[in-house]
Amino acid sequence: MNTENKPKRITSIDAIRGLTVLGMVLCASIGFDSGLPGWMFHAQTPPPTYAFDPTNAGLTWVDLVFPFFLFALGAAFPLAMKKKLDGGTPIRQIALTQVKRWITLILFAVVLGNSYDIQSPEHPLIAPLMKIGIWLGLFAALVRLNPKSEFGKGAAAALPLAGVAIIAALAAVKVKFLGISLSVHKNDIIMMILANVALFGALIWIITRNNLFLRWLAFVIVFILKALDSYLPQGMDFVPGIPGCGWFFNWEWLQYLLIAIPASVVGDLLLREASSGENPKADNKDAAAGFIAITATIVQLWGLYTRQVAWDLGLTIALGIAFVALTFKKKDAATLTGLIGYGLLIAGIVFDPIDGGITKDYCNISYLLVTGGMSALTTYFLIILDRRFAIGCKVLVMTGQNPMIAYTVTSFLIIPLLSIVGLMGPLSSMTSGSIFWGMAQGIILTGLMTLVTCLFTKFKLFWRS
Repeated sequence: MNTENKPKRITSIDAIRGLTVLGMVLCASIGFDSGLPGWMFHAQTPPPTYAFDPTNAGLTWVDLVFPFFLFALGAAFPLAMKKKLDGGTPIRQIALTQVKRWITLILFAVVLGNSYDIQSPEHPLIAPLMKIGIWLGLFAALVRLNPKSEFGKGAAAALPLAGVAIIAALAAVKVKFLGISLSVHKNDIIMMILANVALFGALIWIITRNNLFLRWLAFVIVFILKALDSYLPQGMDFVPGIPGCGWFFNWEWLQYLLIAIPASVVGDLLLREASSGENPKADNKDAAAGFIAITATIVQLWGLYTRQVAWDLGLTIALGIAFVALTFKKKDAATLTGLIGYGLLIAGIVFDPIDGGITKDYCNISYLLVTGGMSALTTYFLIILDRRFAIGCKVLVMTGQNPMIAYTVTSFLIIPLLSIVGLMGPLSSMTSGSIFWGMAQGIILTGLMTLVTCLFTKFKLFWRS
């Protein structure tokens, strides 16, 4: 994770993205009805019924997966665009690239959404085979090839076309032979939100890249709009929707910029430090501050889940004071990241009672600020861990460098293959009523995802994202 020899990458961002993907796959793979406690699931969909209850306030580690990924997305804005700007690439061209990325992610979301419902009870092998085929089609359409290699030159145009053809052919099979309809309204909502946050967050970064005051002003504007939507009786109903566009754009999705915008500030700080050639080391005080930062993050999973909000706020403030005392007068990127994290976190806890309790769904201000703060503090911890103890996070980094493969490989390659060879059924059946096997299933599938993703990363096979 050390950036000394690889200044072009801020590996702490790759690491937190990798940590997020691991959490994402784990929480989706653990056995339902296995007797696992409520804090192993979304706070608003607790066992034993898993029924959605928006009035069930609280926060679990599962609720952190999406905002942590959003934070990594926002922190990557300057990493992805500043070098191009410094190299003379016109702003118009960079903005156009972001629009193309938005379109790619939207199409990706629609393909995924129309693939989740593939099933054929009469022919149990059809569904896993089709999902593997869709994944291979996505691989061909999205894989980034080295244009300098002979293979890269020849396949740069042919592979994407082949991938689209595979996906189109399998879509025709789904409709004609399985009788399952296609619709743009069947989409992966997580990817759809990420696509829109990526576009608008990138445009905000481009406009405010040389003026952090404007960046924070954009944050305040988004905050005000979210507050109006949350606290006015009619919400933001006075803002007209765009007819026919609701499936790929919703004004409410932009509330997640409250996580992505502060993350872009963190990305700027880390990139500026790396570009300056500085290689700061962490002393004993930094190590203690890192421990305090991760402790403050963990405290939220107790205080906000058990609804001990007053105690949680008091402990967090005390930890924040200790953090400031340990890092007093330091102005390095890591310390500023930690201060941003504490600011967001404390503000989010304060909003908990105002919002009637923190909830991921329906998403409220407390949730956005708390999870944004926790993301920043976890990033701080990862930076200090590396600086002080030189502990590499190679697996996290390699997984985080290939997020789209990591996001899809479990559902579209690993589980289908296990189903074909007859292992997935027995494994799933053992999870019923068994905490051990319910957790073991999640660990096995997450481990396989990590192994496969790291292999693709090792051979430099990345998907466009």
